[in-house]
Amino acid sequence: MVLDTPFGGATPTLENGAEMKSKIVIYGAGMAGAILARRLAEDLDVTVVAPTDYFEVPMAMPRLMVQPGFADKAIVPITEALPKAQHIRGRLVELISAGGLVDGDGGDRQMVTADITVLATGSRFAGQFIRSSSGSIEERKASFFRLKASLASARRILIVGGGPLGVEMAGEIVGTWPGRSVTIVQSGARLLAETGDSASAHAAKFLTEHGVTLLTGERIETPLPQNGYTAEPGEARTANGKHIAYDVMLCCIGGRPNTEYLRAHFSDRLDAEGRVRVTPQLLMEGENNVFALGDIADLKENKMALHVAGQLSVAEANIRAIASGRTPPKTYKAKTGNLMMAVTLGSRAGVIFAPPVGSLRSTWLNRKVKAETMLVPKYRKQLGLTA
Repeated sequence: MVLDTPFGGATPTLENGAEMKSKIVIYGAGMAGAILARRLAEDLDVTVVAPTDYFEVPMAMPRLMVQPGFADKAIVPITEALPKAQHIRGRLVELISAGGLVDGDGGDRQMVTADITVLATGSRFAGQFIRSSSGSIEERKASFFRLKASLASARRILIVGGGPLGVEMAGEIVGTWPGRSVTIVQSGARLLAETGDSASAHAAKFLTEHGVTLLTGERIETPLPQNGYTAEPGEARTANGKHIAYDVMLCCIGGRPNTEYLRAHFSDRLDAEGRVRVTPQLLMEGENNVFALGDIADLKENKMALHVAGQLSVAEANIRAIASGRTPPKTYKAKTGNLMMAVTLGSRAGVIFAPPVGSLRSTWLNRKVKAETMLVPKYRKQLGLTA
């Protein structure tokens, strides 16, 4: 049941005067939304609104494009991941003071209201192959088999973007198909700009030793494919006049916060990048029962699962407090300046930047920390699933 209670409304009561259980609605079934829903749904009334019918471990995406069968573990039906939560399959298109307007798959629109609202809608990427915003689990799995087939038959692969995703994709490709011509075009001065110089240098050395061409300080001027990748052969032109022939182009540029649903009525709560201004309690500024987590929060820290874990701890405690009529007790301190990052370079190598130690390049350590499993068992365990 969805309660018809606007933001800030009193907790509903039954006819005999007893309090009803607070209704919590979480928009988004990514890392933040799904794990929070799993925890809260153990003893609270939780509804998850998401446009897909599955949860996907996002760190697994580079591995899925070369080993699509890995999706059987990395992509989980919401009904299996969140058995105690209700699921409304639809997309939040507008948040108003009374709740959220949600468009379903069939074009129907409904108002979803609650006592406590959580916005965890994540990022929008240039390519649906990185993070799909619609479709079924079967369609998502099938898309990786198609992508692998395209890559397997390609001689020349162009990757646009030298952040963690672009670097990890390149590592997977050269590890699966040695000798393949792979080029990374990065607009910044170096790969992995959001972590330490030594980690960046190690990744660059590894990739060049495996035949990857790195073009830093370059920007693609040719229009990028609408869906983020293309298997139609072509030639890309950079702003400096370089021409790069390719059989497959993959766009791995950074995502943008998925907060368009706030523009009509809450645009003053967004910063210049479109992220939600939050209080130390992780509440949207100006609201006492609307939380914002993950990529969309205006926290000055790298958008990483490592930091989401800390946010979840604070948000869970504060949501439980509000649900029981108490003041939110916990505050979150952004991990500003924390350059810690683990980046894979195929299934057997990688680099970890761990301040103050620096870069950890041990093949064994990187394989065990992330490269071997892409963290899938870890997050399956957090959802109460077998590894």
